[in-house]
Amino acid sequence: MTDGSDRTGEPDNKSNSDQDTVSGHGHDVIGNSSSAKLGRRGTDPVVNYRQSGAEQSYGNTRSVADDEAQSRSAPNRGDNKNSGAKNAEKKDSDKKEDPKDGDENGDEDEGKDKPKSLRDRPGLLIGGAIVLLLLIIGGVLYWLHARQYVSTDDAFIDGHIVRLAPQISGVVREIHAEDNQAVSQNQLLAVIDTEQSRARVQGLEAQALQARAAVDQARTQVDVAKQQVAVARANQEPPRADLEKARADLDRFRKLQKLEPAALAGQQIDAAVQAVSSAKGKRDAAARQVDQALAQLKTAQASIVSNEAAVGAADAQVRASNVDLANGRITAPVAGRIANRTVALGSYVQPGQQLMAIVPLDLWITANFKETDLTLMRAGQPVDVKIDAFPEVEFHGHVDSFQQGAGQAFALLPAENATGNFVKVVQRVPVRILIDSPSLQSYRVGPGMSVTPRVKVR
Repeated sequence: MTDGSDRTGEPDNKSNSDQDTVSGHGHDVIGNSSSAKLGRRGTDPVVNYRQSGAEQSYGNTRSVADDEAQSRSAPNRGDNKNSGAKNAEKKDSDKKEDPKDGDENGDEDEGKDKPKSLRDRPGLLIGGAIVLLLLIIGGVLYWLHARQYVSTDDAFIDGHIVRLAPQISGVVREIHAEDNQAVSQNQLLAVIDTEQSRARVQGLEAQALQARAAVDQARTQVDVAKQQVAVARANQEPPRADLEKARADLDRFRKLQKLEPAALAGQQIDAAVQAVSSAKGKRDAAARQVDQALAQLKTAQASIVSNEAAVGAADAQVRASNVDLANGRITAPVAGRIANRTVALGSYVQPGQQLMAIVPLDLWITANFKETDLTLMRAGQPVDVKIDAFPEVEFHGHVDSFQQGAGQAFALLPAENATGNFVKVVQRVPVRILIDSPSLQSYRVGPGMSVTPRVKVR
């Protein structure tokens, strides 16, 4: 028992001495590393965290060393149980000493994994500065470029759409136009039945012929009246001459009676007075015949005027009826394309009823710019236009004119701001833009299609 206990005690002492040596070295290493870590504490949070771990492992190592010292001071019992316990303690101490070595390695890795500050990376600072400078330059260049243009998406293609409606009532007998068909000016589009209008024209033409016949008759009457006036005036001369002769005889008889009263009888003087009175009556009758002939002449002339007026009225009615006949043939007033055709063959139409519309070839752009965008905008400035239907095509034009007033001033119900609360709203003014190139006729565009104009104002 004693030998066994001695033999078991020797290795124990040796191991204990080895442990003391290791523990001593461990104290030195841990102390050095702890002092180094304590010196760096407060500068880096990662380092502080690792220093706290190293200090904890150092405390565990000291407690193990104290336990081994106490075990050496106690008497050796020499049994297998104590020997096994010592061997287990040795293994535990060896395991506890391993973290020390790990802390030393961790200190080395800590120095390698420490993140570098921006001061240690000048390339990164220079690259960031270059990127920031490029962004600033790009922003300034974009602002200098964008300030030269004024744009709006409140714009559309516009044009004077021609809406066709008949001026007479009747049944549609022919239709020569379809939707979206291209038509030229004066091309026949539809024909309305005009039999009633044709019959009315024939009646009016007959009335015009009667009026012309009445005019001719009145002119004949005027000629007859003129002849009668001439005859009356001719018949007026003999009574006038007889009156002058009778007056001369009467004067001679009276003078002779004064010189020689017995030379003439009173009957001769009475006969001379009666002859004067008779001649005067014949003269007056001839004058009345002349006046009557002149009156008849005036009546005939007035009849001519009235009959000529009747002829003019009849001719006007005939022309109006012919216009109705012509209105039965509906033609295209302008060149363009048919749109919104609502009439069908055999339909009964009335004056003013819309049959179809024609979109003319002459189109432009109406852009509703804000009133604050018109400060630098002038007529003739170049415009770049994008049509939503053809985004790949860039159209070029110019500003043509400005509407004299905002759009709300021409609304059906204009704004009344004299009462109630007032909120100022930026108004929009329609601006007319003409397309120079390429021509809109080469593309399928029409009124109402959305566009985006951009006006160069600087």
